[in-house]
Amino acid sequence: MKRRLLKLLAVLSAGALLPGMGHAQSDKPISLVVGYSAGGSADFVARVVGAELGKRLGRTVIIENVAGGSGMIAVQKVLNAPADGNIIYMGGTDTVVVPMVNARVKLDWEKDLEPVGRMTTVPMILAVPASSPYATLSDLVSALRKSGKESFNYATPGIATMQHIYGSLINKQAKVEMLHVPYRGGAQIANDLVGGQVDSAVLVLSTAMPFLKEGKIKALSVSDTARVPQLPNVKRIGEEDGFNGMSLPLWQGLFVKSGTPAATVAAYEKALLGAIAQPEVRTKLAEAGITVAPLNGRELRAFVGPQATLYRDIVKANKITME
Repeated sequence: MKRRLLKLLAVLSAGALLPGMGHAQSDKPISLVVGYSAGGSADFVARVVGAELGKRLGRTVIIENVAGGSGMIAVQKVLNAPADGNIIYMGGTDTVVVPMVNARVKLDWEKDLEPVGRMTTVPMILAVPASSPYATLSDLVSALRKSGKESFNYATPGIATMQHIYGSLINKQAKVEMLHVPYRGGAQIANDLVGGQVDSAVLVLSTAMPFLKEGKIKALSVSDTARVPQLPNVKRIGEEDGFNGMSLPLWQGLFVKSGTPAATVAAYEKALLGAIAQPEVRTKLAEAGITVAPLNGRELRAFVGPQATLYRDIVKANKITME
């Protein structure tokens, strides 16, 4: 009897060391599921933040790359797992956009996922070769309105990517018709832009920075909510005529499956916000052209709502589909 009592006390004491962890198993690693291959910007963010997150939770965080389906295979892995906090999904714009453009994807982020918090935003830019006559987006828009339909193209990593959505937003709001040139992934786009194979391209800032620093390309606009420190003289899209304060950042956050115990979600939220507040984490991300943009779970849900409405308007206006 005494031995059983001692065992029970030991178990209770171990649980007390991890307040707020709910039903998550403290002796098990946490899987942080990323919907893209190792080596990309999403993977980089996951590894930088995940390492610090693990320290704060006192658990090992393992990055699990589950590529394919524009991130949807990864989210299904999370939804098929128990809602016990042992698996976290790193989601973002694709989590919201892909179900809008592909009816076969059965995902309702508001019902299926519980936001833990936003980590970062990644600005996109509309860029042209250094030799281009255009220095600003307004220069380009003025020229396009004079030159007629589809006389100018823009490259992106593919149909229904956020880069495609951004180009479509410019078309819609500026009432121009840039021709979309979808690539299969973004690896070659910057090189083709420098070489003049395409007129312009929508690039994430982290990809564009080396080419910008070398003076090989020029940025005409920034998609984020604020001007980026690396390009202080380039207007954000919301400053342009006809865009009325709009922004369209790529964003990245953490989610768990709906039904995960509230105490576990709260513990993860606290650990995440603490992790991305660390100066070394912020420095690593900033050096890669990634903006730390913390929001708690409630704030993330409030942020995504109007962004989702904007995505849907652009998708419908441009008849964007992945089917």
